[in-house]
Amino acid sequence: REALIAMRSGYVMHRYLHRLLEGRGPALSYTTDGAEMGKLMVAEGLGATVLPDFSVIGDPLERCGAITHRPLTDDTTRVLLMLRRRRAESVPRAAHDLHEAF
Repeated sequence: REALIAMRSGYVMHRYLHRLLEGRGPALSYTTDGAEMGKLMVAEGLGATVLPDFSVIGDPLERCGAITHRPLTDDTTRVLLMLRRRRAESVPRAAHDLHEAF
């Protein structure tokens, strides 16, 4: 059985994976801090991970064939993301532009 590479507690993909597996854990797993390290661990053959498609599609590791993606079927889990910023007289232009985009 293949090992699971999971994001550590605090990452949205950590919560998503726990909901997806409904409490069933793998026999062997690793945890990592973020998608980039997770993708590298997969490329090295340490196991499989669950990441959003935008994190994998077009990635250099995917383009060279070191990793691939498979869509999940019959998944109804939803993730709600929110953009919050502090109230301030002035904010960096990039933060302002991001807030205005949403």
